[in-house]
Amino acid sequence: MKWDTVAEFSFILGVILAVFLGTFGVASEGTYAMLMVLGCVVGLVNIFDREIQKFSQAIMMMLVSTLAFYALAAVSQNPMLMMFEHLSASVSLFIAPVAFILSAKDIYNIAMNYRKGKEQAAPRARKRKR
Repeated sequence: MKWDTVAEFSFILGVILAVFLGTFGVASEGTYAMLMVLGCVVGLVNIFDREIQKFSQAIMMMLVSTLAFYALAAVSQNPMLMMFEHLSASVSLFIAPVAFILSAKDIYNIAMNYRKGKEQAAPRARKRKR
C-alpha cells in the first residue's frame, strides 16, 4: 500500500468522522481527541506529498472558513446556524493539527533553503575580497 493511498483514506475518514460528529452533536472529549490524533496522522503522512503547497493552501482555507462559520454561529444565536457551530468545531479540531504540521514542515524547508543560500554565497564573497 502506498503512502498516497493512506493519506487519501485517512483524510477522507477524518472529514467524514468530523462531519458526522459535528452534525449529530455526539462529540465528547474522547472523540475530539481522536479527531486531533487522526489530524496528526494525516499531517505526518502528507509531509512527503509532491503537491504539499496546494494541500497546505487548501487546508489553511478550510481552517479559516470553519473558524468563520464557528464565529458566525456563536454570535448570531440563530438555531439553524447552531448546527454549524458544532460542525465547524469538530472539523477545525481535525484540520488544525494537519495545518500545524504542514506549516512547520514549510518553515523548516524555508530555513534550510536560506541556510544553503548563505553557505553558497559565502565562498563567492571571499573571492571578491581578494
